[in-house]
Amino acid sequence: MRINCILNLRRRLDNKQSGFSMLEVLVTILVVSFGLLGMAALITTGMRSNNTAHFRSIATQQTLDIADRMRANLVGVRAGNYDALTAVIPVSANCEAENCDMAQMSIYDHARWNSANSILLPGGAGTVAGNLAAGYLITLRWIEKEMGGVTDPACPVGTPVNTRCFLTRFSP
Repeated sequence: MRINCILNLRRRLDNKQSGFSMLEVLVTILVVSFGLLGMAALITTGMRSNNTAHFRSIATQQTLDIADRMRANLVGVRAGNYDALTAVIPVSANCEAENCDMAQMSIYDHARWNSANSILLPGGAGTVAGNLAAGYLITLRWIEKEMGGVTDPACPVGTPVNTRCFLTRFSP
C-alpha cells in the first residue's frame, strides 16, 4: 500500500501540466472577442458604403433621366423652359394622356423628375440651372445619415448638414 502511494505521488510530481491554465483561457477569449468586434465593424462599414453607392447610382440614373427628357424636348430647351428648374414639384397636365405643347411638356418633365427624386432618394430633390449656350448644371440632393453631421463639399453654400449633392454638367 505504501508503494502505491509513493508511485501516485511520483506520477503527480512528474506530470506538472495537466491542462490549460485560467490565464490561457482568458487570453484566448480576449483575442477571439477582438476578432469578432473587428468583423462587426467591417460589416457595418461595408453596409454603409453599399448604401452610399446605391444612392449615388440612383442619382446618376436620375441625372440621365432629366438629360434625356431635355434632349427629347429640344424645342422647349431652345425656348428656355429648362433654364431654371427648382426643387419644388410643379402642378402639371398629364402629357401621357393629353397632347401637350413644349412648355407644358417641360413642366410635366420637371414634375415627373422631381417626383421620382423624392421617392427614390431620401429627401431627394433636383434642380437644373443654365442655358443652351453655356450648358446646364443638374444638381441632385438627398439626405444621407452616414455623413456624420457634415455637409458634402460639392453642395452649394447654405446646404443643411447630412446632405449629399451630385452635380453634373450637361449640354444637349
